[in-house]
Amino acid sequence: MDEASVENLQQFSISSDFFLQYIDCSQLQAAFTPLRKSTRSALWPLMEQKIKARENTDLQVHIEDTLIHCHLLPLQCFSEYFEQEVRPGQAVVELPAQQVPSAAFQIVYDWILDPNRQLEWEHFVSVLSAAEFLRIPALVERCWQHLDNPKVVENVAFFVFLQARKFRSVQLQPMMLRRICRFFLSLVSTPEFCELSLEELSVMLASNIVGVFDETDVFYAACQWLLYDWSERQHAVESVMKLVRFERMRTGDLARFCVYQDCAELQPILRHPATKQLVDRALATICSQQQRCNTKNSGADGSSWIITHRLPTERVRLVPDTAETLAFAAGDTSYDGFIEFLHVLYSKPNIWQTFRLSEDNMSLLEDMFGECAV
Repeated sequence: MDEASVENLQQFSISSDFFLQYIDCSQLQAAFTPLRKSTRSALWPLMEQKIKARENTDLQVHIEDTLIHCHLLPLQCFSEYFEQEVRPGQAVVELPAQQVPSAAFQIVYDWILDPNRQLEWEHFVSVLSAAEFLRIPALVERCWQHLDNPKVVENVAFFVFLQARKFRSVQLQPMMLRRICRFFLSLVSTPEFCELSLEELSVMLASNIVGVFDETDVFYAACQWLLYDWSERQHAVESVMKLVRFERMRTGDLARFCVYQDCAELQPILRHPATKQLVDRALATICSQQQRCNTKNSGADGSSWIITHRLPTERVRLVPDTAETLAFAAGDTSYDGFIEFLHVLYSKPNIWQTFRLSEDNMSLLEDMFGECAV
């Protein structure tokens, strides 16, 4: 730059600074304040539109053979997994299909973009599994709100159980099994009941709310499970028989079991030492209870002289009041009679919905299930 140019620039700077004494900053502020607000579109709706349209995605999610294009930022806003596990600039993330099926991830991502996204019942449990794996607390909470619905009972609860089993949900599986009441005997008539594991069977038969006409129904259901694969399950006779509340059976049925008066099919179970001991103990308990009532519990000094065994909790009782249930209650009480009733239940899948609960159980189930108990 020559000397003349430098001199002209210096003169311009001096004159510019000198001019400021003729104008106030407030005048400049007022002069350049817009008369009208900007008509430019807001940023977020435009960004939301592009994100929902999957434009310029910056992340690929691989689940087995499925490739899903996503935006990382929305995932990071809700998922602790993507916030903590995905590195800046990482272009590809691989997720395990066992915990996060591709269809479930698609629903999860759609829910992140739209909180009103419906969670379809076909994928409900898989969405819960994905939300738990991806650590999305808001979605997990929403799923559990659905599961707390009093309509998720009976056959619906067993459907959820079957779905949860695929994802090894140790919290959801036993919860659903404990919500089966009137549907219990219809369930026993299905192959799915016989295919339960010993642990799953134990959860169900330990429940106080499985609906039965008599405790012998539970005993026969247990026998049905054992005989389904006797060679593999005979070692479990003692564990399964301990789930039966023999003290809640009729004395006549217990006496019949003592002398093995039932079909030949049950003989290995009835003659098993554990079953014999449980039946004998139940008879002794019932007899002592009856004797206690007859003698009014006391000797000459007024003290109790009979040692009593506390009876197990009574299960929910069904009241026979339809043609099918009246015939069952008044008919053959043997295992063969029970199997015949299961055939009736199997041929009429919805008949369990006509089963009526005893009045003593209604208040308990209404507290648990609301109007769905009726």
